[in-house]
Amino acid sequence: MNTLRISVTGIILIAFAMNMIGTAQDDKMSPDELVDDIEEYNGSMGPDNIFYGLKLAFERLDESFTFNETEKLDKKVYHSKLRISEAKTELKKENNKGANKAFENYKEKINETEISVSGIMGNDSGIINAQKMIEKHQYVLERLLESHPNNTGLKSAYNNSVELEDKFEEKTRRKLERFQTEEGKHYLREGNLTKADIVDVLEIKTIEDEEDTNQEEMKKKVEENNTGYEEKSVENIDNKSEDHDARQEQSDKRDD
Repeated sequence: MNTLRISVTGIILIAFAMNMIGTAQDDKMSPDELVDDIEEYNGSMGPDNIFYGLKLAFERLDESFTFNETEKLDKKVYHSKLRISEAKTELKKENNKGANKAFENYKEKINETEISVSGIMGNDSGIINAQKMIEKHQYVLERLLESHPNNTGLKSAYNNSVELEDKFEEKTRRKLERFQTEEGKHYLREGNLTKADIVDVLEIKTIEDEEDTNQEEMKKKVEENNTGYEEKSVENIDNKSEDHDARQEQSDKRDD
């Protein structure tokens, strides 16, 4: 019994230590620069580990006992970052099942974050910082999509991130625009951007599934074919009408 108690306590302490280290790493990053700063997960409790569910449970417990709503939001955002880190490792190992498991839990954390944002009164700096962090996570997901364009779990996670971005904008009334400098670096900035600093402003949109795109293309082709058929039918009717009028005119002349 004592051994079990010591083991559980040890896991809790490890979870808290991981959280503190991650927060410290985030503080070192410039809040406005967009870089792929999420490293691959190198711990032992990845998506395929039998204790993975226990780790997630302790994370939720940590969030539950955080009574300051802004701090709780910050922890949810950090835990969503951990899911991306885990997925990165699984994608590198070509373990799509493990990666999708991490992405599913990422989506769940994004949904929880959306609820937290809606429940916070006011618009303090903590919410704005969380908005920036979600934008940075989204940038990392885009880089992953470049190397894994066919991963459905990754696409879905990215789309969820874009939807959360919209919720943050509704809450904070602030739109973070992405731009690229002449040196090729990407940044986030609030409000209007000056032409002197910006080479290209990038629009972020959700990714449509290939199946939906193909269905849309097929629909357009059917409409084009139908339009062509209708035009051809009208043309045939006009030609037949002209032939009938010509024959009627010749018949009238013979009667005369």
